[in-house]
Amino acid sequence: MSKSKILWAFVLGVVSSVLLFEAKINLAYSPLWSRIPHVLTAPGTHLVSALNTPGALMADWTKFWATVAFICNLLIYTFFWYALFTAIGYLRTRQNPYDRENTLVPPLTR
Repeated sequence: MSKSKILWAFVLGVVSSVLLFEAKINLAYSPLWSRIPHVLTAPGTHLVSALNTPGALMADWTKFWATVAFICNLLIYTFFWYALFTAIGYLRTRQNPYDRENTLVPPLTR
């Protein structure tokens, strides 16, 4: 199950990042709908703005910084999907509180 969680988290992270990239392009002229991609791509944007200071050596490398922001968002959304799948898996296996047999009462020996 662990390998499939990682695989699905990576696939959904890629899908989320590509959809955000397409939404930034296609929803750029709508004032209401253009806010959604800006909020969802904020982690990558904050990382790039922290690393790309004015007067830095790589200040004019816009394609490089756009790629760094995309990869940062990809990693964050992959981690988000993995954490979500882990939480769902934990909650599904923990439906009965005595499933794991970790109680404070010692077992009865007769």
